[in-house]
Amino acid sequence: MELNTFQKQKIKFTFDFFLDYNKDGAIQWDDFQEMIKRYKDVNKGSLSDADYKLMLASLEDEWKDLKALAHANEDHPVHANEDHGARVHANEDHGARVYANEDHGARVHANEDHGASVSFDAYLAMWEKTLATCKSVSDLPTWCQKMIPILFKGMDVSGDGIVDLEEFGNYCKNFQLDCEDVPAVYDVITDGGKVTFDMNRYKELYFRLLTSPSADAGNALMGKKP
Repeated sequence: MELNTFQKQKIKFTFDFFLDYNKDGAIQWDDFQEMIKRYKDVNKGSLSDADYKLMLASLEDEWKDLKALAHANEDHPVHANEDHGARVHANEDHGARVYANEDHGARVHANEDHGASVSFDAYLAMWEKTLATCKSVSDLPTWCQKMIPILFKGMDVSGDGIVDLEEFGNYCKNFQLDCEDVPAVYDVITDGGKVTFDMNRYKELYFRLLTSPSADAGNALMGKKP
C-alpha cells in the first residue's frame, strides 16, 4: 500500500526519534540496544526486568521482519557483511558479539543476525506492507502488539495505570520531542478531560499514529496537536 506524504512523515518520525540513535540514516542492531538503554535511563524503575526482556525479544522479531522484507526488495537491501558496506560487529574470532547488561545477563548474537544496516526506505517498505492489511491493533505484527504495553508503562512512571500531565511532559522532555505546548497536547489526548489516558487510550492513539492518513489525536504521541 502506498502511504501518503503525511503517513510517510510519521513513519520517518518514528525512525529518526526512536530508532536511529546514532543518526547515521540507517538502523543497526546497536540502535535497538540503545533504545532499551534510553528507556532504562529515563523510566526510573517503572519497567521490570521481565518488561525489558520482552522488549528485547520484540525488537529482535522486528529486526527479523525488517531484514526479511529488505532482502526481498532489491531497492532496499540489507547489507550484512563488509563487502557490501555493512557495520559488522565481531569478536576476535569473527564469530559473534556478546551483548550484556547487569539486569539481563548475556546474550550472544551472531553476525548473521545482527551485523546489518537497514535504511529508512526499507523501514518504510516494511510499514507499507504491514499497514496494507491492518484494520485494527490486532492486525499489527505480534512484536508490535507486545511493545505497546511496554511503551505505555515507560510513560506511566508511577505505575498507577494512568499517564498524567507531568508524566506526559517528562516523556516529551526525555525523548526530546518538539512539544511547544504540553498541556494543550495532553488536552487532545484526554479530549478535554473526558477520556483517561490509560492503556486503552494509548492503544487507540498508537494505532491512529501508525495508520491515520491525516492529522488526528494520534499526533499527540509525537508531541503534536492535530
